[in-house]
Amino acid sequence: MVELAKFNHTKQKPLLLLNLNNEKCHWEAEFNALNWHCIHSSNITETIKFIEEYDIKIAIAMISSAYQQCVFKTLSKLFEVKKNIVWIAISCDNQFAQYPLSHQFPDYFFDYHHLPINWDKLGHTLGHAYGMLPLRVESSGQQSKQHENDEILGKSTAIKRLKSDLVKIARADGAVLISGETGTGKGLCARTIHRDSYRKNGPFIKINCGALPSTLLHSELFGHEKGAFTGADKLYIGHIERANKGTLFLDEIGDLSLDSQVHLLQFLEDHVIERLGANHSITIDCRIIFASHVNLEAAVEEGRFREDLYHRLNILRIHIPSLRERREDIELLANAYLQLYKPASRAFTFAPRTLESMLRYEWPGNVRELKNRIQRAVVMADSSAIHEADMGMKVVKYQQSKIKLAQQRMEIDTEVLLDAINRHNHNISAAARELNISRTTFYRLVKKCKIKL
Repeated sequence: MVELAKFNHTKQKPLLLLNLNNEKCHWEAEFNALNWHCIHSSNITETIKFIEEYDIKIAIAMISSAYQQCVFKTLSKLFEVKKNIVWIAISCDNQFAQYPLSHQFPDYFFDYHHLPINWDKLGHTLGHAYGMLPLRVESSGQQSKQHENDEILGKSTAIKRLKSDLVKIARADGAVLISGETGTGKGLCARTIHRDSYRKNGPFIKINCGALPSTLLHSELFGHEKGAFTGADKLYIGHIERANKGTLFLDEIGDLSLDSQVHLLQFLEDHVIERLGANHSITIDCRIIFASHVNLEAAVEEGRFREDLYHRLNILRIHIPSLRERREDIELLANAYLQLYKPASRAFTFAPRTLESMLRYEWPGNVRELKNRIQRAVVMADSSAIHEADMGMKVVKYQQSKIKLAQQRMEIDTEVLLDAINRHNHNISAAARELNISRTTFYRLVKKCKIKL
């Protein structure tokens, strides 16, 4: 380990040099001339120690084609230690353009240089980076406030694992498949991946595949030229094209028609689209995140989903646990949403029995249902204590040995469907939108629960 040298804080600023590939870097005199005190590090353990001991704000990472994966992996871990360090890259082999992961550089580095070093230019970069630090901290604080309502809440083991997986997936750029029940937060996870990816400054485009008729879906995804079909009186830019340089989120991918699945598979292979009625193709640079609450494996077996498309999607896969699988988070979530939805002039708390009921309840609508019931409760409550009736919540009581799990779920699903139907005066489209499911799925559940409309 390099011995920690003493330096004059009033004259010099600490600069970390991360050198994982052990290049010969005897540049202390050059950095001293620029009023920087260079601290060498060759592994993550001593780097973390130096970051804490020297309060590092500016750092340089030596990188090469052979070591780029190692450098990116190390930086990802260091971002968790201290997020606001400004990193500058120095290429050891001068082959930045040929690096397979060069597209990720803007997400990691403020600027880059190569050997032999032009010390005047590097000195200017270091000074510019140091001058930008106050703005960087301010911007980070504003982003934290902006996204505080979009955070994934929970302290359970399942949620900690989910958050860790999302960080890893955000750093990659491949297609992502998010699975989970309705209301678990698939959309929130998709936005989190986009927000933490190098595409964060690009558009985030969402389309619910189950909410559009199959006759319109192809046009919505790929766009159409003026005159492509009857009623196409102007050029329409599809969702895929709008997502260029950003992220496209396709929700309810399991509801795509087989014909649309073919076109989507082709796009995933070559990232080229052709608008309906066009005679030329367009290359699109976007990341695609898919989500589905249906069992895609079963859909493949039943012939409703293409097997080749399923295997193309099922690479970076993440599953979101249901709320009943992380009951230890329910009280935390409930109190957070209560603070979010309550009027500023009123104070509310949950009655002890209400908290007990929430822990016993099955939550078929998951986190979305919890949020909706708390929104209802702050309106309906007659006192500062929120009771089960205020939330419109009915906990099904049963004997474990006599009633099967499927029967329990049937009763709960029936209650949720009937509540949605009644709230929207039998408007099925509106009820389906509230539950964030397609009309097809809604009717299938109605039939399953033997509800007469």
